[in-house]
Amino acid sequence: MRTLLACLLTLTLSAQDKPAAAPAPAPAAEAPKAETQTLEVLEIQGRRLAKVRDIKSPAEFEAFQRDVQSISNERQTAAQTKQLLDLALTSPEKEARQRQLEGQLKKLSESNQSMNKAYGFDLTRQYLVVPTKVGVYKVLTEDEYIKLAATANFDKATIVEASGKKLQQRGTVTGAVEVETFQLQLKSVGEARQRLQQLLELQPKLTKEDDKRKVAEAITRVQKDVNEAEADFAKANGYAYSDALATQVAEAKLYVLLSDEENKQIDKAAADAKDAAKPAPAAK
Repeated sequence: MRTLLACLLTLTLSAQDKPAAAPAPAPAAEAPKAETQTLEVLEIQGRRLAKVRDIKSPAEFEAFQRDVQSISNERQTAAQTKQLLDLALTSPEKEARQRQLEGQLKKLSESNQSMNKAYGFDLTRQYLVVPTKVGVYKVLTEDEYIKLAATANFDKATIVEASGKKLQQRGTVTGAVEVETFQLQLKSVGEARQRLQQLLELQPKLTKEDDKRKVAEAITRVQKDVNEAEADFAKANGYAYSDALATQVAEAKLYVLLSDEENKQIDKAAADAKDAAKPAPAAK
């Protein structure tokens, strides 16, 4: 149980995260065997990850996120109780904290087993979630929705509701590389617009003419950057950038970071397969 608690901080949930060294794998969460099935392997900075699950719908992805958040909260609670146990000064307090920790670790172990059954996920391993399809939506105000619904070509099928808000679908991005590229585009435009806004807010506060001139020149340059970034975005995606754009993961792949031993097994299986494919020597 101590190993479980110590390894819970290693979880990664973003394609931009860099996986660190893998902890020892738990028997209940072994990576797929190279000998029994074809592995889908992802290589990042010299490290290999094996796909353990396809997430095939927005609802499934949201459920996975909720479950990961829930078990992460359980881990954090147990870790805090462990700290309090270490700081306890009296025997009664130590005994009470120990009982509390044992109960929390038991629940954590049960949750971990449920996650393993549902997703092939185990908290003693490191994972990476790679979105492979996202829906792009514009969050509508109530007035925007009323005006849109009143138009002749309004298509209600393009509207979804989430968290009490109406969202209009603008497009879909498919492919891991394409999704990452789209996210970088969003970030580029958003950062350029933020720089422009900061300069516009600074301008009226200045009193020296030289400072005003410098900021005015900077605004001109950054406004050009914003215009170019927005034009590139619209050209690439077929619709204009908006601060109200939001994305929803529709499909993703869950990968586990392979241990050194698992990598050796994969390399050996590949070498054996290569040898088996060689033509037999001709009979003399």
